[in-house]
Amino acid sequence: MPNQAVMKAVAGGAFILSLIGPAVLAVLVANSAHAVSFDCKKASSADERAICSNDQLSSLDDAVDAGYREARRASPATSWPLSRALLAERGSCGSDTACLKAAMTKAIKAYKSVILGDSSGGTTQDNAKIYYGSRAGMQVSVVARVGLNTRHAAMTVEHRRVDAVAYCRDYVQNVTDQCIAEELAIKLDNKFIGDCKTGGFTTITGQSDVFLGRNRSGSASMGNAFVIIDTDTNQPLDGGMANGYPVALPQFQALCPAGKLSSR
Repeated sequence: MPNQAVMKAVAGGAFILSLIGPAVLAVLVANSAHAVSFDCKKASSADERAICSNDQLSSLDDAVDAGYREARRASPATSWPLSRALLAERGSCGSDTACLKAAMTKAIKAYKSVILGDSSGGTTQDNAKIYYGSRAGMQVSVVARVGLNTRHAAMTVEHRRVDAVAYCRDYVQNVTDQCIAEELAIKLDNKFIGDCKTGGFTTITGQSDVFLGRNRSGSASMGNAFVIIDTDTNQPLDGGMANGYPVALPQFQALCPAGKLSSR
């Protein structure tokens, strides 16, 4: 049977369960050790194997998956980077049961916040992650937020060892001291800033962009839902990974979470 801490965490997702109906609730009550967010037969990482072999962790994973699905319907743009950050944090736990319980409990609360309309995902400043690049694990840790939704929005970040480990594990797939050192040696700004009124912002890598709103041109060649202009070239980011569009958009949204992206 689940212990009190796990039951409290699942109870914390009661709001989510009330939205998705009795089907998922039945899965949780059954307390199966077969997590629904991935195929246990294909589990390859330490955290996945730990979840599949532990009834309590499997129940938490059921709740996390239900929360993610509902949050994705509520805010796809927020849920995608949030889920990557939360999965990276869970993966850093390895097979540590206590760490995994804490990470998944946090994920339940984060997705609940998205469903309730908090685009930050309810993550705390010390644990939130922002991606600086398009490859898996290219992330930094948020340590402070000031002036969000104003003309002087800013987020201070740190490139921590846990972030480097995430990159080496998720992209390089080989966590070594050399890989960690090389990742930490990458020069990144310690903050990124934006003007939520004009749409101008500077990314973690120092790229200056302007968010102009929804792409209403209907041009398939743009490949993106919103128009972001690179101020150095005065050309729109085409939506591909190479020019940073998938990374720049979440950074602007993090600075200006209250802005209605579709209305600019």
